[in-house]
Amino acid sequence: MNVVVDTQGVQALFERVLPMEAGSGREPFEGFATLCEGLQRLGVKPGRAVLVALPNGTHFVALLFALLLLGAVPTPLPYAAPPGRIRRIAKLLGADLLILPCSAAIKALDAREAGRLSSELQWARLKDIVTLPYEPGEVVLLTSGTSGIFSGCVFDSAALLLNARRHAASIGQSAADRLLINLPLFYSFAFVAQLLSSYVLGNEVVLATPPFTPIHYHRTLLDLGITLSSLTPVMVTALCAADLDGLPPSLRRLTIGGDALAANLVPRLLARNPDLELYLTYGLTQAGPRVATLAAHLEPAERHASVGRPLPEVEVELGGAPGASEGELLVVTDTAMQRRIRAGETDRLPPLRGQKRLVATGDHFHIDADGYLFFRQRNPTFVMRRGEKLCPRSICEIVESLPGIVSAEAWVRPNAGPNDEVALILDVQSQDPDLNEQALRQQLAGILLRAEQPDRLDVTFAQHAIWQKGRR
Repeated sequence: MNVVVDTQGVQALFERVLPMEAGSGREPFEGFATLCEGLQRLGVKPGRAVLVALPNGTHFVALLFALLLLGAVPTPLPYAAPPGRIRRIAKLLGADLLILPCSAAIKALDAREAGRLSSELQWARLKDIVTLPYEPGEVVLLTSGTSGIFSGCVFDSAALLLNARRHAASIGQSAADRLLINLPLFYSFAFVAQLLSSYVLGNEVVLATPPFTPIHYHRTLLDLGITLSSLTPVMVTALCAADLDGLPPSLRRLTIGGDALAANLVPRLLARNPDLELYLTYGLTQAGPRVATLAAHLEPAERHASVGRPLPEVEVELGGAPGASEGELLVVTDTAMQRRIRAGETDRLPPLRGQKRLVATGDHFHIDADGYLFFRQRNPTFVMRRGEKLCPRSICEIVESLPGIVSAEAWVRPNAGPNDEVALILDVQSQDPDLNEQALRQQLAGILLRAEQPDRLDVTFAQHAIWQKGRR
């Protein structure tokens, strides 16, 4: 059995976790052995995928490492995923066992059976799910919008730990750091670059739960002596807008996803925090996930729009004409996903390059003569909305799978506002004359996440539209 974590290391991590939020105490760590026994009674065994829909907290951490120690295959989900989304993912991945908070309603999940796992956790075994075998030591992470909504990346957990070490080395993370995790732990960055890196390096961890507010974030850094934190570009923009980007001196390192960060914010952050180490990073789930890092505090201003150079053992190239300096970024790495599971296709294996795998990012970059990566734009198939990477085509496919829907078209347009937000427009043709916007929105609420919900929804009755299906 390929188990890459050990009981001693897991218990040592538990001792270093400093839960901050209410309802996230140390009880899950103290009852860890009982949790493992309860999972085994539920049939959790090596190679069995288990869906995890929990918010940030000690329950998530304890459950994750319990599954890894048992050789099972943890599959973190958005904890606010609607029931329809969960069932679709469960069918796709062949995972019938779901762990969720006791406060969550499970009636809409149409579970075959359910029960309590602990005082705060419950389990549900979903109906009509054909379970699929996995290898012990694998982890399934849901993809970003690059591969559509309903797809998962299967990783060797040893590769994820390797990626965590490389990322940590690129930002100077050490056992002396106290790291704040306030990004959702189902994000590949928080899961790998923060939680798994803390396991391998031995630093302290403070767990916080969304939503993010500048005042709360600032107070957390100050009160808890945080030395290392990571933010999304949306969070940084909010921090600057609130004039709270002068950060406590205890914060030594800040990392930001640099591909969507306004370049003018970099010199502002550096000017207001002269002793801060500022790192701009780039990655995507399929690559395992971290790809490149820029130490912005050590670079001249002309490189502040860059995400730096690739991590060690990570190679990059551009798609398109040979010798081009701009094009779709292709990543070759030994930490890439082993395969992708996506609706409507057989398991897809990334192309091999020797002992490494090639991943097409869907993002367009320029690479300068010194090997620095400069983000240019998303592939037109993908958009950033509310901090999430979305694929409108995949949203259309979901809508078209609903009864009575003939076709769906989605597009985006600029939205008035300070954050360069876009509006999502959805035009639907239906065979059902009684299906109106309100009724369809109720259906979409059960299968789409918040960032995927359309701003404008137009529903048209098309009596003869059945012949038009698939002719977009």
